[in-house]
Amino acid sequence: MIERRAEPRSYLSDITGRILIDEHRTVPCIVSDRSSSGIKVTLPSTDDVPDAFILTVDGTGETLVCRAAWRKDDQIGCIADTLVTEWRPRPTLRRQPILA
Repeated sequence: MIERRAEPRSYLSDITGRILIDEHRTVPCIVSDRSSSGIKVTLPSTDDVPDAFILTVDGTGETLVCRAAWRKDDQIGCIADTLVTEWRPRPTLRRQPILA
């Protein structure tokens, strides 16, 4: 087989993640390999996933804006366009009770 990738891929140990379908629905997925710009995800079905979507990666805490480069029934090869940091939930500071 001829290698067509422009960059080498790192094969991961099946890190879990979620794909945001719309503002109310997400789909669980497995991130199985990635390069500096591309990611392969496996999920139950790719039918409802739009061409551009948001992917959260549980193992790294990343939130990525992605575009589908190719699809199979249960896999999407995507290009990670942007690392999103401003959408991540920020920890809230809680006031400590004053003990007398």
